[in-house]
Amino acid sequence: MVYTAERRGSEIVCRDRMEGVEFSVPAANFLGIMAIQEPPVIQWEEALEKAFREPVGCAPLRELARGAGKVAVIVSDSTRGVPTSRVLPTVLGELAAAGIGHDRIVVVIATGAHRGATKDEIREIVGEELFGSMTVINHDAFQDEGYVFVGTTSYGTPIEVNSTVHGCDFRISIGKVEPHEFAGFSGGRKSILPGVSSEKTIKINHRPEMMLAQGSRFGVLDGNPISEDMVEAAQMVGLHFTVNLVLNAAGEPVGIFTGDMIGCHRKAVDFMRTFCEVEVPNRPDIIVTTPGRPLNINLYQAVKPLFVLEDLLSPGGVMILYGACPDGVGAPDLLLPYEGASGPDQVMERLKENYEIQMDQALYLCRILKKGIHIIVHSPNVEPELIQKMLMIPADSLSHALDTAYSLTKANGKGYSQVMYFPQAQRALPRVVK
Repeated sequence: MVYTAERRGSEIVCRDRMEGVEFSVPAANFLGIMAIQEPPVIQWEEALEKAFREPVGCAPLRELARGAGKVAVIVSDSTRGVPTSRVLPTVLGELAAAGIGHDRIVVVIATGAHRGATKDEIREIVGEELFGSMTVINHDAFQDEGYVFVGTTSYGTPIEVNSTVHGCDFRISIGKVEPHEFAGFSGGRKSILPGVSSEKTIKINHRPEMMLAQGSRFGVLDGNPISEDMVEAAQMVGLHFTVNLVLNAAGEPVGIFTGDMIGCHRKAVDFMRTFCEVEVPNRPDIIVTTPGRPLNINLYQAVKPLFVLEDLLSPGGVMILYGACPDGVGAPDLLLPYEGASGPDQVMERLKENYEIQMDQALYLCRILKKGIHIIVHSPNVEPELIQKMLMIPADSLSHALDTAYSLTKANGKGYSQVMYFPQAQRALPRVVK
């Protein structure tokens, strides 16, 4: 197991084998480890064959793609941890059965607003056997040209899509489904928006009034303006066949679904809901969390578990986030609204007046801080000054973070602080039972 907790005398020792860290909590203070009860890993070859033989809501890929000219296979970047290389050979085999060879296929890495995949990352995404044998391109949301305008959604978002993707007459996506902080769930339609859309399109879809809307939450699809806007965008562009994977905490597949964009995605979401909804027996005072791989690549990605946990804490509560973050903050624009800001209110006002794509996490972090919840961050590759600039509290170790958390909750009138360990909380939909 990646995350464990065992009693040692009067202490509970929690270990994270992924990050290689441990911390101790007095047994009397420990509420336990919260985690989703994941289904078993699938029998891969059998499940893969069945998924492509029995897609949801459409004919098998080899029939659907017959007669297509050029095909775009849209895949996730390395921040998503999708085992694309295990699926791609089957996709290519189905296309070959439809009479479509490698020379008519382009793999497009749907970076959204992220950086492009490196050569080594591309090798990992497509797999060693396919690397160098077919056309693979990075989407670039920030270039001045290379987009096609396809229309405006009912939410007022102008849809500008990658011209290579638009130039293909058949489009396939490979991604994964898990709870998402403002789109409800990842997967499906997100391959188009934000995946292969322009900066302008992403920025308008992610604008503050959309992100702060009541429905823009983890686990919500119906009535979620951001998700519904993404669906409209994908329908305008045309996404003909999708592959949605559901993975466990170790990144192993526990479910695979193929088929039409909406039906396939909904089936994957319904499956995810059977195990990702977690009942929390008591409201904690302190929560310790970490995103795990691949979100621990930088702070911009690593903060995501905080957004699903905010409703578990009362004002005065403390979140402790830890992660390696080898790429540091990872998004320079994230820091801009904090320059000289007096507090979260001023940051949020700035965001509403002058918003850029990678400022989205600042919006949600400040929403948490405005509730009177403290955030402590332990990350060896993020400068303490930058954590402070973001109105959070740096800690040079997890024991230091816990000592600080005890002091904060004690100052808030709590002489006895209850601590919960909730790693990879972004994969769950928790609710407090009492």
